[in-house]
Amino acid sequence: MMSLFKQPPVRLPKFVKAANGQSCVRCGKETGTTVGAHYQGVGSLRLGKGRGIKPHDFASADLCGECHSYFDGYESANDYERGWEFLMLCMETIARRFRDGVIK
Repeated sequence: MMSLFKQPPVRLPKFVKAANGQSCVRCGKETGTTVGAHYQGVGSLRLGKGRGIKPHDFASADLCGECHSYFDGYESANDYERGWEFLMLCMETIARRFRDGVIK
């Protein structure tokens, strides 16, 4: 079995575009600023991240501008609590994509 760690990041434009018009999975606000924010926390290298390369598109969460800024403000690469929260939001976003029929 080949590890995703050694693969180029998976790009799913339809998955990321589906963030447009959604509420934020973290705060629930509908501000019109929601985007598919890519995970940047602990373990992101295992999810396809590299220097100047975002992780796999499925490692993203529907976040409003305010929440996106919160996660972009990592103080340290060892911020496990914030990273754990972001990963759970990524899982909620994947569940949303299934519910909305973006993923079948």
